[in-house]
Amino acid sequence: MTGGFSFCGVDIADIGLEYAPENKDTYVFSPGAENVHEETFGGHDGGYVYGSYKQPKEFILRCYYEDEHIARGVMARAHALFKVGKSGLLIFKRRPWCYYYATVTNFNHDEMYNYQNGIIVITMKAYYPYARSVEINGRMLYNLPTDPYHEEIMANTGVLDKAEQVPQTTFTSPPVSPREILLYNPGTERAKVSIVIAGTAGDGVTIYNKTTDQLCRYVAFSTSGNEYIYTDGINGKTVKDTSGNRTLAFLYHDYGFIDLESSFPIKRNVFVSYNGETVTTTNILFDDGAYYLKDWYVGKYIYLGNNWFKIRECTNEHTLKVQSRNGTLPGTGKYMTPIVLMNELIVTPTQGTSISKLSFIYKPTFA
Repeated sequence: MTGGFSFCGVDIADIGLEYAPENKDTYVFSPGAENVHEETFGGHDGGYVYGSYKQPKEFILRCYYEDEHIARGVMARAHALFKVGKSGLLIFKRRPWCYYYATVTNFNHDEMYNYQNGIIVITMKAYYPYARSVEINGRMLYNLPTDPYHEEIMANTGVLDKAEQVPQTTFTSPPVSPREILLYNPGTERAKVSIVIAGTAGDGVTIYNKTTDQLCRYVAFSTSGNEYIYTDGINGKTVKDTSGNRTLAFLYHDYGFIDLESSFPIKRNVFVSYNGETVTTTNILFDDGAYYLKDWYVGKYIYLGNNWFKIRECTNEHTLKVQSRNGTLPGTGKYMTPIVLMNELIVTPTQGTSISKLSFIYKPTFA
């Protein structure tokens, strides 16, 4: 990509444009405008806040052309690519690992200096106001040092650098009792999760994200062979897929959706030695004068002995205590490891339930 950004798969350099934003529009990756839903009352101190929400994210894309005669195609190509109402993937050269799904809302070419030089300003809106990841070499939950854009990705995301650290997202062994599942979102914003589930519902299945306090429930479904139930976390639609043929199946999705909380920022490259529940690091976890920062570590996860363990205590600036998962502790060893926030999901099948497949599908999400 040489022109600064691409839209609908077309690099703007290929149509004779270059991207030259105003200073105030340079950092397009800042969070979009937000509104707070609040209420105040006369005669009452303070007020109430009910939540916040994001507006559609707007992009002011200032481009220029030079030594390109407007009668020889540059303007016609620009109008063809940036038709008002046209939607597609908007990808910036500085962060090619993520995309916005944006719609052109305005095209302004009034700033012509002469027949061959001028400025075009394209306005777009992402009505889903977040970027989502483009997979690098088929993956985005981890990124090897040899991968493209490694330094930029590591500086701006919570992406892991070892494949073995990525928690499992698909399960084929049916849970017969409440089962804890860890899911990891290395983005900077909450990620919407789509769910695939197959088997027989019995009295129902609940999926609870303890981290975000969200609950999802399925009831009454029964699948066989290649059938499964699929709930899209963004548009809310639930379908039954039978060998690629999809039919609406809202009745199986009783209520609720699951998001994954962002883990960014994470603490990387922590050099530790561990023996059972005690983890000692050569890194300084917090300064002596900021002892209260020890609370940041409690509840986070650390990767030790080929598994993730929850930190239950930060004893001092060099020592952590972890708790067992499934009755096991990490043993003894040394490792360079990250400390991250994990999403803790509890899958609870009720009487008569048999789950043959359960998958969580999501993309790391960014401002």
